[in-house]
Amino acid sequence: MNGFERRTEIKKKKILNTAFELFSKYGVQKVSIQEIAKSAQVSQVTIYNYFGSKDQLLLEAVKSYGFERLKTFQELIDDSSLSFEEKIRHIITSKTTDMLNFDLDFIQTLMSNQPEIKKFANEFAQSHSIPLFMKLIEQGKEEGVVNPSLSGDMIMFYINMYNQTMRNREFFQDKQSTQQFTEDMLQLFFYGISGARA
Repeated sequence: MNGFERRTEIKKKKILNTAFELFSKYGVQKVSIQEIAKSAQVSQVTIYNYFGSKDQLLLEAVKSYGFERLKTFQELIDDSSLSFEEKIRHIITSKTTDMLNFDLDFIQTLMSNQPEIKKFANEFAQSHSIPLFMKLIEQGKEEGVVNPSLSGDMIMFYINMYNQTMRNREFFQDKQSTQQFTEDMLQLFFYGISGARA
């Protein structure tokens, strides 16, 4: 990669990070290309030259964010200094914090009328998120924290129930309710509804 290509990639990355930050904070409909350009310190023409449209910019911003988060979680899971429980706590806390910080309209946009984003999310989960999480589950089994008799399908069924619940915004009205949700989810994950602790 030569100097021009490197500068182009840096500029694209800045635009994507800025777009995601503004979209997730204020909602897709309320953020204009002009505002993104001003915040990223580029021209609107540059954004259209790179991405073509606002919808395409949104898709690429979501992809970029997804792969950044994936890298973070890969590093977390590969960190041998942390226990399985510490890793799960970090993941759940991170997800619930996102829900608190993301604009409701932004979340609804991603879940409703964006077929390309849905397609990316499904492919991303199958190719990256699920295999990575199953690797973490295997660590949990090796540590004796996860029941070794549980199948991968059953564990994923449980995780999918959690992910469905994450779409219910009423759990994430403020910092206190988000913290309570996080603690309750960790309690359920590790000890079930009986409340029994090892």
